[in-house]
Amino acid sequence: MNVILRLIKKGDLPLIQQYLSKDGVSRMTNIPEPYPTNGASDWFEIVMEEFHEGNHYPFAIIADDQFAGSISVRREQDRIGAIDYWVAPPFWKKGIGTKAAEQAVDFGRNELGFKSFETCCLIENKGSARILEKIGFQKGKEFLIGSGEKHGGKMARLYYLY
Repeated sequence: MNVILRLIKKGDLPLIQQYLSKDGVSRMTNIPEPYPTNGASDWFEIVMEEFHEGNHYPFAIIADDQFAGSISVRREQDRIGAIDYWVAPPFWKKGIGTKAAEQAVDFGRNELGFKSFETCCLIENKGSARILEKIGFQKGKEFLIGSGEKHGGKMARLYYLY
């Protein structure tokens, strides 16, 4: 399957809204669940503001010319980046997340000058952990998510890529 990344655009918002409103799609992410009625447009406004500040690069994942999800490259510190992603259910278990994550890291290194990446996922999120490990991220410390967060009381793991 051919996978490319391109900057998110307003035309993607209906599919983002549709996919993230399905049960279980945002379960393992920091995306609100249930997904708010205007969630995609609200998110778009926030990330585009951060994009114009040079701190957030939101990409559409395009698999064989179809919108398959989203991946963002964020600036954590001067030379440290992070990636966040979700893949739509029709595209699960096809290697799309791995290809998108590789391209996102390459973008961060080559276009933004990141020397390393830090990101985290829930311990129970085996799919995301597998993606991170396949592209070279190393396991870091485990931590308990605070009670005020979406996944409060669950364990997560930090991952590093140098």
